Amino acid sequence: MSQRLGPDVREGKRRQFNYIGRLLRDAEPELMDALIQALKDGDQSKLQSLSSSRASDFDDYDGNESEDAEDDDEEEVSQEQIEIAARWFDGLVNRDSGITNEVYSVHSIEFDRQELRKLVRKVQLLQDEPAEMEDELDEESAALVGSKKALTRFLHSLAMQLATE
Repeated sequence: MSQRLGPDVREGKRRQFNYIGRLLRDAEPELMDALIQALKDGDQSKLQSLSSSRASDFDDYDGNESEDAEDDDEEEVSQEQIEIAARWFDGLVNRDSGITNEVYSVHSIEFDRQELRKLVRKVQLLQDEPAEMEDELDEESAALVGSKKALTRFLHSLAMQLATE
């Protein structure tokens, strides 16, 4: 029952490990050693006092760390990779056979070609369908934006993998 994880799962795990690493770099080694020792000894009062002294630092947390982490991850994508993904996106959505052949002929990395075909087909279908009513227009535009985001995300991850090869 061995199954390969998709690119979104791998990307999520990578980002999670980067975030944990960032947290560990900011950790105080002496405090961590003291907490581990107190936990091993079963000394609840020492564990409580060490934890409560550290909890005051968490009260000042305003949520900006996760935004900073996302900004750092987004900066890792180079301009060249963004341009490649945008060119691929335009070519695939506009049914350019040269771009389509270029993307599907990438053999140096493994990616889910069926998923890519599904995402491209969904964007093409939503772009080609004319909206008949105003309510449908809002739903279709939201669906179109969502499907474009999914395709763009897939192509960015593909361009990043290609750059690391």
